[in-house]
Amino acid sequence: MAGRDTKHGEITLNSTLRAEIDLPCPATGAAYRELAERWFTAAIEALAGPLGATFAPDADFSGRAVALSRGEAAPGELWATLVLLEPTRRRKRPYEVHWSPKNWRAFLRDLEDMPGQATVALSTVGPDGHPDQPSLYVDVDRDRDTPEVVSLVASRSTEEFTDPGTRDETQHRWIAFFRTQLHRHTDILYGSIADDAESVTGRTALEREIGLLLEDTFPELDTALRGYAWWTVCSPGAAARLGGIEALRDSGAFHEAELLPGGGASLRATANLWEYDEERVRAVFRAVAPALPEGKPSRSISSDTHRLVYEDAADHRGAQRR
Repeated sequence: MAGRDTKHGEITLNSTLRAEIDLPCPATGAAYRELAERWFTAAIEALAGPLGATFAPDADFSGRAVALSRGEAAPGELWATLVLLEPTRRRKRPYEVHWSPKNWRAFLRDLEDMPGQATVALSTVGPDGHPDQPSLYVDVDRDRDTPEVVSLVASRSTEEFTDPGTRDETQHRWIAFFRTQLHRHTDILYGSIADDAESVTGRTALEREIGLLLEDTFPELDTALRGYAWWTVCSPGAAARLGGIEALRDSGAFHEAELLPGGGASLRATANLWEYDEERVRAVFRAVAPALPEGKPSRSISSDTHRLVYEDAADHRGAQRR
């Protein structure tokens, strides 16, 4: 399970922290664009940290694009790109372009076609002249097999959390941002902040270790969870399946259990991310087991620590939460 720094009694985070909110996909392209633009803008402003010090919406990276292509970009410089994959219009091609006001406006227009993936990426040029960490990737995704769900995602390298001098302020920004987003939507299907999700597919650690795809779990989100993490967000149906907000509070598994405007539940396991140790992971697992997918996770080979209890949730569904 979770790695632990025995000197300080705290877990060691994996390299990337991921915030995600899954919602029903908007019915129109205009609504999709509005949803995506608000997410991109809010996530960059709140989570970029030092990366955002030299970034502004009117920035133009045209000159840096030439230098980067020649291997002449200065290490430590900020680099920003706009990426669109899986376009839905037949003649539209995927692309990756540097950030500029012109490209940003075109990118927003393309969002009205509701592509499979749209990304704003901020990163630092590394010693070899290529984009490296620190980095922030902000995505709006629609899985091709479950286009009825849209995932709002922000993935940030965790170096700010490894420095005791910056981690408190960094965590404050993450908490404030995520809580604001949770209260902005009344139709949340699932959400989490985790450091063990798959970066490419977007699967939770539990989905990966059980062998589930998004097409397996997304259709069940009205009453089920995709996994569990330091911060887990339940749909109204999943929260009801877990006994409701009072039962979740009484479980003792959460530092904070909040009823959301749409009837779902926001569940933060510990006050601090770095305190989400094996004991707390197990407490959360037992509290949410009735809404988890069946199946015993298998330990896969990975450089990341997966914060899971390697037991079948079905075996705990009849047990009383304590």
